[in-house]
Amino acid sequence: MTIEAGKTYFFTKSGNEVRAIAPTTPYRGQAMWEVERTDGASAGKRMDVPARALVTQLN
Repeated sequence: MTIEAGKTYFFTKSGNEVRAIAPTTPYRGQAMWEVERTDGASAGKRMDVPARALVTQLN
């Protein structure tokens, strides 16, 4: 799946909805993205996550 800056995704580890900000430096060969939480008390918190952990819907 191709990640696009500005779109919202779900972070599979926590289930939080996040907005993709920009790609960051790869970590151990994994593509990484800077994301920002969009909901809850921690809305606005930014973190770097593996691209493979971002999905468009939770099953």
